[in-house]
Amino acid sequence: MSGQRPEDAAAARRLGEALRGLQRRSGSTLRALETQVRISDSSLSRYFRGETVPPWPVVRDLCRALGADPSVYRALWEAADRRRSEEPAPAAPSPKPSLTWRRRLRKHLSGPWGFAAAGTAIGLAAGLTLFGLQHSPAATPAQDVTAAKDAKTGYGDAGVLVHNVEEKCQKPRTHECALHLAWDPYRPYTTANSADRVWHQDLLHARCRIADGVTVTDEEEKHSSIWIQVARKGQHLWLPGIRVDPDRLLQLSTVLPRCPT
Repeated sequence: MSGQRPEDAAAARRLGEALRGLQRRSGSTLRALETQVRISDSSLSRYFRGETVPPWPVVRDLCRALGADPSVYRALWEAADRRRSEEPAPAAPSPKPSLTWRRRLRKHLSGPWGFAAAGTAIGLAAGLTLFGLQHSPAATPAQDVTAAKDAKTGYGDAGVLVHNVEEKCQKPRTHECALHLAWDPYRPYTTANSADRVWHQDLLHARCRIADGVTVTDEEEKHSSIWIQVARKGQHLWLPGIRVDPDRLLQLSTVLPRCPT
């Protein structure tokens, strides 16, 4: 908490004490709570001591796991998370995808791990087509990254690249470096909820997104409750938003529709 103003540190401690009180009253151990919310017990200890202010999705999930109404704790969190008032408001999204985004994706599509779009997107690995979609020769770069929403179904079509934050796992396609798609974004992200394996830089067909799924924490202790629904092998599965590069996740959030309820 070094460098914090006294009033900010006090607000963080109040939030931590409130969450710690919930945990004590529930009788839940840190290890049991770690399993429920998929957050390490060391991170939970820091939150409860007020040393670190958790993101709101984490506070929400903790409250639900401990049988409390998250809305009651919203004001405590807002007082503790001073960064919300200090961060500049995000700029309005451009109506067109950024040039950098287009170039990145086009490079991936035409690179050694991607697909060449020359009428039909042809895969190198197993003769797979990019999303199974047909690309006309006259397709513009923007069409490669902009999600075209189907007015009848409410779903979109966009490409999403899987991102593994562990550098040692960004090249080998081993069992240890595999990431997992899930059956249900509202169930714990565990082996029982694992639907399929993917690896860093795999290109998937995204259909829509949600922002209120189970919070997932990556290897760098970053959190996200955003999930992307993808079409894979004839099934509709879910990719945690934390497994997408942050810049690309922001881009997807502007072009993908929310999943129909």
